[in-house]
Amino acid sequence: MKAPTKKSTAEKLRRWRVTIIRQRAHHLGTIEAPDQKAAEAEAVKLFGLTEEQRKRLSIWEWRWS
Repeated sequence: MKAPTKKSTAEKLRRWRVTIIRQRAHHLGTIEAPDQKAAEAEAVKLFGLTEEQRKRLSIWEWRWS
């Protein structure tokens, strides 16, 4: 029986699209993180967002069709 292979860290990361809702949605950028909560934390750190701005974040997984 073949031993299960471990995925590398790069394979576990997914790309997330980060947008802040103002009068219109404003695309901030993309983040690589393992899940949505980690992506939100990374976005707050990377873009220097306040708690008020954090409440208006929209984060979804970037998928190519």
